[in-house]
Amino acid sequence: MTHASDNFVAVIAILVVFGMPLAYAIAHRWWSHQERLEMIRRGITPPLDPRAARRAERAGYNPFVYSGSTAPPYAGTDPSSGQYPDRVLRKGVTISMIGLALLIGLSFIDPGRPGPWLLGGLIPLFVGLAQIILALMSGAHLGGWTLLGPPPVQPHTMAPPPQEGPYGWRPGTTTELEPPVRPPDVR
Repeated sequence: MTHASDNFVAVIAILVVFGMPLAYAIAHRWWSHQERLEMIRRGITPPLDPRAARRAERAGYNPFVYSGSTAPPYAGTDPSSGQYPDRVLRKGVTISMIGLALLIGLSFIDPGRPGPWLLGGLIPLFVGLAQIILALMSGAHLGGWTLLGPPPVQPHTMAPPPQEGPYGWRPGTTTELEPPVRPPDVR
């Protein structure tokens, strides 16, 4: 027979084990947000949020290097650019290989017959294959080929016609690059 005090102790234990860390996380996020807002109100640029820095770094943007260009901070992650489908292709190959490894490992559970445990390997395998197909349809390059065929040859990348002479074709004269502008002296 359980008493009400036993249930009360169990409820308090669950609240302490799960509720206290959750309450701390919520309070910490709220205080951090309030601190950032107050810094902005006072004209201070707040430091970069570590979570935002990690997201930007995964997207291919290093927030700690200022390039001075006018490109958007997440340049190259646009699905219309060539870099995004290649990343999706790489992720798809990784996920499908993990799924294949799980499928092979789980097939040793009962070698005589397949069972529902094989779904642990089949699901990531087919998710990875779907990502590979979508990446190829989006224009990812797989050894110079896409699902649409070989890339077209651009006129500026074709070799110029051979010229007469002892050395064949040579590029024309090139101008020397100007050195970059030096930063102003700050004292």
